[in-house]
Amino acid sequence: MNDIEIIAYGSTNYVGRSAFVIRDRDRSILLDCGIELVPKQLSRAPVGVDPIAEDLDAFILSHAHIDHSGYIPRLAKKGYKGDYHMTDPTKEIVYKLWLDHLKIEGRRHWSERDLDIVYQKIRTHNYRNKFKIAEGITAEFLNAGHVLGAAQILIDWDGTLILYTGDINDRVTPMFEGYDLPKEKIDVLLTESTNGDRYVPEREKINVGLRLLAKQIAEGGNKMILPSFAVGRSQETLITLALDQDLDDVPIYIDGMINHMNMITEHFLSEKWVSKRFLSKIKEVGMSSPFRKDNFIPVPSLSERTGTSRKYIAKKEEGSIIVTTSGMLEGGPIHSYLELLGTNENNVLGFTGYQVEGTTGRAIYDGEKKVTLFADYGKKKQIDLEMQIMKFPYSGHSSVEGLKLIMEKTGARDIILIHGDKRNQEYILNYVKDIAQPRLLKEGFQEKLRSA
Repeated sequence: MNDIEIIAYGSTNYVGRSAFVIRDRDRSILLDCGIELVPKQLSRAPVGVDPIAEDLDAFILSHAHIDHSGYIPRLAKKGYKGDYHMTDPTKEIVYKLWLDHLKIEGRRHWSERDLDIVYQKIRTHNYRNKFKIAEGITAEFLNAGHVLGAAQILIDWDGTLILYTGDINDRVTPMFEGYDLPKEKIDVLLTESTNGDRYVPEREKINVGLRLLAKQIAEGGNKMILPSFAVGRSQETLITLALDQDLDDVPIYIDGMINHMNMITEHFLSEKWVSKRFLSKIKEVGMSSPFRKDNFIPVPSLSERTGTSRKYIAKKEEGSIIVTTSGMLEGGPIHSYLELLGTNENNVLGFTGYQVEGTTGRAIYDGEKKVTLFADYGKKKQIDLEMQIMKFPYSGHSSVEGLKLIMEKTGARDIILIHGDKRNQEYILNYVKDIAQPRLLKEGFQEKLRSA
């Protein structure tokens, strides 16, 4: 018996540094290789990956988010010679995220040369197409419903079927109809548990509230700022606004990396990557792209100096909506907008994503009024935040019902929970005890898979 083992180098009972090795005595595969973004500190690497890099047979990436992808170029630096498997959209998105990370942290983990080596060795695959990754091992990508190009990874290891969910979402979102289930019964399920104790509302209920509030604020001549994650949430937010004809006369300004990600998304608006329902909807309203409306205004188009553009938007006597990075208010254009608009009690800051403990966003979310900003040119400034705060409970991760469903439907005999905090995991361990016996994975420990 050639036992199969799994080793976690991060993202066990927390979110960040996703990196999981599956191996037996002859072969070794790495799934994801991300960093952990820590508020007000430098990012953390997945400890233990460096020494094993040159011995890996293959690497597979589930999706582009930096907590799953940010350490990948380090593999080339440390001697990995193989290919990097991912979907086409992920390839385009992750390259932009890597370049952005170089601007933020420089060559701390890896260099431009490492990035170039990796990019040349990327091999892309469509959903539902099997590909060989090592002798006796094939893999297949399944739609994860999370962000553009996000995939679950189904591995056939000498007949043992292992499903790594990456990040999945069971809810209907603007571009997706939830995650896909494998056709086969699975032996081993390695699943995220981010919302292990949380009911996630249906999207349309939240969307209606967002659109109505946006219209009300704009009609009053005020500004609504929607800080948003550049990949995924920003596109969903813009699509939600674009499909509401009542907002066609409202200027919607788009700032930061969101504009680049919109262009990438446009390139992949086909049935290969997004739902038929979504494509039918935008065709029905006469759009070729949901991001090219007359009232959608990329901020760089206003002036060669973005700082000047932001001041112009803030001072202009009109009601408007501003969709900008960063999603957790840790830096970027959002700080300029808070400085310019945050002291007006008639303006609104709308949270569209989860705010991690220790971030500026979380402090404001929890009621903090004195906020330290780093606006244009890195100048530090403290303001008294007077604008109204609104919270929209969006999530890019599966609800607890969706997690239970994937455990039920896959029929896995071996279920391991990752990518969620301890409280969430303990809740779901109890929640699914009638259908499965999932267990937790300890970082750095070698876990033998019973089904192998």
